[in-house]
Formats: sequence, C-alpha cells, structure tokens
Amino acid sequence: MRKLLVVGVMSILIILNSSLLLTAGEWYQGGTLHKATVSGWNKASYSDKLATAADWDTTIPKIRNKVQSSGDMNTLRPYASELVQCVDKAASGMGYSNQGAAELAAGCQILMGW
Repeated sequence: MRKLLVVGVMSILIILNSSLLLTAGEWYQGGTLHKATVSGWNKASYSDKLATAADWDTTIPKIRNKVQSSGDMNTLRPYASELVQCVDKAASGMGYSNQGAAELAAGCQILMGW
C-alpha cells in the first residue's frame, strides 16, 4: 500500500511539473507589447519586453537567417536583449509616453544597423 501511495504522489508531481513547464514557455514566447505605448513598455516586466523584442528582431532578415542557420533560438537572445536596452533608454525620455514602443524599436534597429 505504501509503494502505491508513493507511486501515486510521484505521478502527480511529475504531471504538475510538466504542466508548469509548458505554461511557463520559453524566454522568447508570450510577448504582449507589440502595440504598447511607451508608457505601457515602461511598466512591463523584463521578460515581457524580451519576448516582444525577440518577435520584433525576427522581422530582420539578417537576424532571422542567423537564428535559422544555427537552429537555436538562443542565438536571438543577445539581439533581443540589446533591443530591450535601446528601447528602455529611448523610452526614458520625456514626452514619449503615448508613442508606440514598436516605433522606438524600429528606430533602435536602424541605429544598430540591423
């Protein structure tokens, strides 16, 4: 009976752990700031900014090709991180709160030569 109880508890823990991993997603998934204003960007979590920046960066052929040829989404992470830093810096300026964060991101990508 004790073995059955242990097996049952272990099975439940494995199922719970698997479902938590699936809902957590990867670092590049779940970005919600594509249409956010600068004000919304400034209030967002770093993980949301990073996932959104990853989406924006995959629109750049040079970056998309590097990721595809590597076969590893982590190739994208330094680009996304750099874009977050640039947008954060640009978004800290006065008077931009109603501007779209995507517009700042596009400007950053141009400035960085992507």
